[in-house]
Amino acid sequence: MPNSQIDMVVGNDQVGWQVCGDVDVPQGRRVDIYVVVRQGDVIARGHQVVSTSPWQFPVVVEGGQLDAGQPDGPRKTAIASAVAITQEDPSGLESFTWAQRIPVQPDRQDEDSPPDFSDPGTVPDPNQPLEFGKSISSSLTITEPATARSAEDALAWKHALKIH
Repeated sequence: MPNSQIDMVVGNDQVGWQVCGDVDVPQGRRVDIYVVVRQGDVIARGHQVVSTSPWQFPVVVEGGQLDAGQPDGPRKTAIASAVAITQEDPSGLESFTWAQRIPVQPDRQDEDSPPDFSDPGTVPDPNQPLEFGKSISSSLTITEPATARSAEDALAWKHALKIH
């Protein structure tokens, strides 16, 4: 399963709000990424096809404005969820989803760095809060079997769930 994350949603005076993140893009392939960010009653949505990582693209804000807070005030956050879909060889698709709490910032600073999701943790108790900087991701891969004995309409599948 590709390692995936959203780093933050940031303001930009020229283009409005942008969401940025990282995803492991398979060599020579493109990944469709769909993102929804929610802060209270405000929703921001975006979609982009990416072929490199890190990525950044605009989101459309509905129901008000995102609140980045004041530079000297407490940090503001939002809940973000994304779906990424990539091609699998020889014939198939992998869709992976993730959800996490992300910072909402008025602009991106050079010292901003993404959370480290390299070491999956144990599955937490679902009644406990998910810590900031942690992510829940799930992958579903559907492929057409490549063997001569496979039924023509058959599909193979693999599913994985990780807490980062």
